[in-house]
Amino acid sequence: MGLVIIAGFGVSVLFCMGIRPFIVVSGSMEPAIHVGSICAVNMNCPYNEIADNDIISFKNGEMTVTHRAVKVTQNGIVTKGDANNTDDVKPVTMDDYIGKVIFSIPYLGYGAAVFKTRLGIFMGVGFVILSLLIDSMLDMLKDIAVESSTDKGDVNEKEE
Repeated sequence: MGLVIIAGFGVSVLFCMGIRPFIVVSGSMEPAIHVGSICAVNMNCPYNEIADNDIISFKNGEMTVTHRAVKVTQNGIVTKGDANNTDDVKPVTMDDYIGKVIFSIPYLGYGAAVFKTRLGIFMGVGFVILSLLIDSMLDMLKDIAVESSTDKGDVNEKEE
């Protein structure tokens, strides 16, 4: 339970700093970023500070894409997935830019994706409730054990 609280606190701090997690769903950035990874994207990194070889996230229609900046031009940032053979067709403009990737955690996205489903939310809430119930039951058992050992001590004192 403590680990869940610490993880939640860490995510909250990152969120307040403008760092957002994105789940990688394609292999276009292999081997640098694996499918199923979570990328931490700094949304406060200014568009005009992006340099060649930086990895950025941007909007491409309704999709969020994470690719490497291969060239910064007057028309925008030319990007390319590391596993792709060609540059992306459309340069990334300031309007499409989301932020710069600061780190990624392999495979954590698979677990996070589960919690985006109805069943995953149900299981997560159930886990928290079950953890609280078990913790309460253990406290009650500890109190009962302490009381019974104290009661035995009182009985022994009266018999003497």
